[in-house]
Amino acid sequence: MNSRKSKKVRKGRGGKIFAILLSIVIFFALIIFGVVMIGRQVISSQTDNIAAKFLPSSGSSEGSASVNDAVSQMGSATPSAIATKLNENADVIKSQSQGMISSAKATSTGSKVTYTLESSKLNKATVGALLLASGDQVEEVADKVLDSMKKAGVAQPKLQVDLTDDKGNVIKTLNYSA
Repeated sequence: MNSRKSKKVRKGRGGKIFAILLSIVIFFALIIFGVVMIGRQVISSQTDNIAAKFLPSSGSSEGSASVNDAVSQMGSATPSAIATKLNENADVIKSQSQGMISSAKATSTGSKVTYTLESSKLNKATVGALLLASGDQVEEVADKVLDSMKKAGVAQPKLQVDLTDDKGNVIKTLNYSA
């Protein structure tokens, strides 16, 4: 009988392992969160730089101006003026995309601007990931362009962005309207 009482019972070993594993998971989650937030900041600044170059401006045109500055300088612009400015700066947009975009073309019909971006490097998965990471910035730029068209007196302005592959097949269409 005494032999049973003298045995040591190990308690809490599973709890310690669980706590260590939980700590490791939380640590990696914090690192991943930090990387995502830094990536969003980089994407936001690149979006601002690209958009500032292609939005038509009535004042000085600074390449490093933010989207807000460019739109506030722009005031109002018709769909044809926006399409013309986009086409004038297609080379800038292609170079700023770091090889992701091979062709950029804008057209305007009535109250609608259609912007077609062609890339051999995009597919549905990469487009989905890009929009997940920076979709709010794309929407912000689209809203500012639509506001600019509204200020120009365009009734029901629309912006359509077509992302296509190198064969011309549409991967994703983004539609924005005011």
